[in-house]
Amino acid sequence: MPRIAVAAVDRNRAWIEAVTSTLGDSGDSELSRLAMRNAGKRCASQLLEKIVAHYGREPRSVDELVEAINKRRKEILRASTFWQREGKKAHFRLDKCSCDLVEAGLAEPNPIFCLCSSGMFENLFAPFCRGAVRAEIVSAIGLGDECCEFVVYFDE
Repeated sequence: MPRIAVAAVDRNRAWIEAVTSTLGDSGDSELSRLAMRNAGKRCASQLLEKIVAHYGREPRSVDELVEAINKRRKEILRASTFWQREGKKAHFRLDKCSCDLVEAGLAEPNPIFCLCSSGMFENLFAPFCRGAVRAEIVSAIGLGDECCEFVVYFDE
C-alpha cells in the first residue's frame, strides 16, 4: 500500500471536517440525509464485495445476507456482535464507531456520519428486498450515545 504524506492526510481531515460541518450547520436535515445516504451507497457496495468474497457467492435473500454478514464478522473481524433478523426488520449494535474514516483517524464520530451509516445499511439491504428499505438510528456514538444501534426495516 502506498504511503500517504502527512500533509495529504491533514488536508483530507480538514476537507472532511469542512464538509460535515457545512452539512450539519446548514439547517437542512433533508439535504444532510440525502447527501450522506448517497455517500453510504459506495460504502455499501464495497462492503457487499467483501461479504460476497468471504461468503463465496452473492446472497439471494435477506436471510442469506444476514448470514453472510455475520459469517464475515465472526471469521474475519472476530466480532462479538451480529445482525439479528426479526420479521421485516434487522437489528445491529456496535460498541464502537466502525466508520472507516473514523477508524483511520480522518474524522471524529459525528451525527452526519451516522446518516452515512444508515444510508449504507439501506443500500446494503435494498438489492435483497422489494420496495423501500429504511434504516433507523436508535443510538449512535456520533450522537453522544455509548453505542451505535441500527434497525433496518424492509419488505422482501
